[in-house]
Amino acid sequence: MSSVAVDRTAARTLLGWMPSPMAILAFTVGGVLVAIVVTKGIQDPDYFWHITAGQLIADTGRVPLTDPFSFTWAGQPWTPHEWLSEVLMYWLVSGPGRIAALFVFGLLPASIIAVQAAMVSRRGVRALAFIGPATLAGLVITPYVTLRPQAESWLMLSILLWVLLELRPDHPRRALLLIPFFVLWANLHGVYVIGLGVVGVYLLFTLFDRTPMAPAWRWMLATMIGVIGASMVTPAGPIGILYPLRYVDAGDWGLANIAEWQSPSFHEPAHWAFLAMIVLVGLNGGRRTPGWLVMLSWVGIALGLAAERNVPIAAVFCLPTLALGVEDRLHAPSSRQLKLSRALGRRLLELGAAIAIVAGTFLFVVPRNLGAGIDADIAMRFPVAAVDRLMQIEPNARVFAEYGWGGYVINRMHPTGGRVFVDGRNDMYSQQILQDYSAIRAADRGWPKLAARYRVQAILLRPEDTLTRGPAVDAGWCEVYRDSTQVLYLRTCPPGG
Repeated sequence: MSSVAVDRTAARTLLGWMPSPMAILAFTVGGVLVAIVVTKGIQDPDYFWHITAGQLIADTGRVPLTDPFSFTWAGQPWTPHEWLSEVLMYWLVSGPGRIAALFVFGLLPASIIAVQAAMVSRRGVRALAFIGPATLAGLVITPYVTLRPQAESWLMLSILLWVLLELRPDHPRRALLLIPFFVLWANLHGVYVIGLGVVGVYLLFTLFDRTPMAPAWRWMLATMIGVIGASMVTPAGPIGILYPLRYVDAGDWGLANIAEWQSPSFHEPAHWAFLAMIVLVGLNGGRRTPGWLVMLSWVGIALGLAAERNVPIAAVFCLPTLALGVEDRLHAPSSRQLKLSRALGRRLLELGAAIAIVAGTFLFVVPRNLGAGIDADIAMRFPVAAVDRLMQIEPNARVFAEYGWGGYVINRMHPTGGRVFVDGRNDMYSQQILQDYSAIRAADRGWPKLAARYRVQAILLRPEDTLTRGPAVDAGWCEVYRDSTQVLYLRTCPPGG
């Protein structure tokens, strides 16, 4: 064998061992998303009560079905539909640490890109057609990626789409794999209810002979029944399947007061990528895309327009639709083959560029002293100093705290008996409790009697809130701490002031 033939064989072998262009692209986009999640740190205020709930479950060995954290809803029904995620978060934070937990949850949006890349590549989509939709989807998801259980559901939705796209009537039993999949999902996060809707849409199109599974429709019907039953295998039992429906209905108070339950404002640059995605899906026209997936894209867009927190769901549904459409618009691949040496050089260049982009992102975006940066950010955004002071004076207080701070207060004060008025679990509290919270916070007429009725012992709000600009002191509350972030009042002044 000549030396030229040997060199060609070695080059071909090396090219075969190297990652494909699609894998290199997924690595690049995913790596940047991991860096973004790690850099953002602890952004979700619910992180704190998630960790506390996880610790409570790990310590007691059981999932609480009544509220253990507030004094307004204490002992009333609570469905912790994220309990398995909360235990996972607690184990990560208490073991490897917060930074490790951030890396793990950063891998979730990266995995979404990887799963979708593998999914569409099996349908003939090339990296050239995927790069635009994947980048756009990454931009859409970026404002929402953080250390929160919801990110797990975005990945589960992507896996579900892949499974449905791969189903064939010659192997109909594979659809039944979705049953244990939904058992896991129902215990990770309540967005599994959206997954039930996805299976329902696929079944509907199957019954109308619009999917490959039409000849095996009975198997899809059995799968639909099975995943509904699987979703009931949670600590809450069969009735628990109704609880996640609150995910799509925040109630009047939630719609009026919580940003993520409100419609996205396209005046804000953070939502321009979502607007671009809507326009591009409209222009795509469903080319080369299964009808059920086109329908889900528009359902996802409708959910995203209804509430900001649903925007990543829209991205998950729209990414494969756009990739398939772009591939259909590209010219057919040229029959001319690149010389082996040029193909190898091009692949090496692509891989080198990907490594450089990801490494550069981590080097220049992620802070060197990440742990100290996280602590500083928490101290700036949450009432660390005021809670320190309250823990010295009255560690078991009934605390009326800013809604977004309730989780932090739970995390710090639950072990010592402290309880909150409300926290980020607005889907659990009654509308009356939430309205009473707003009335006290706004210092509405009669607020002192309302606070007395709930036996509030401490008030913890921002300096710019109405109650902290005079009404609390006028009503006889004692101010014990104030800075530019937080103000703490007690019902009675502590000894020594």
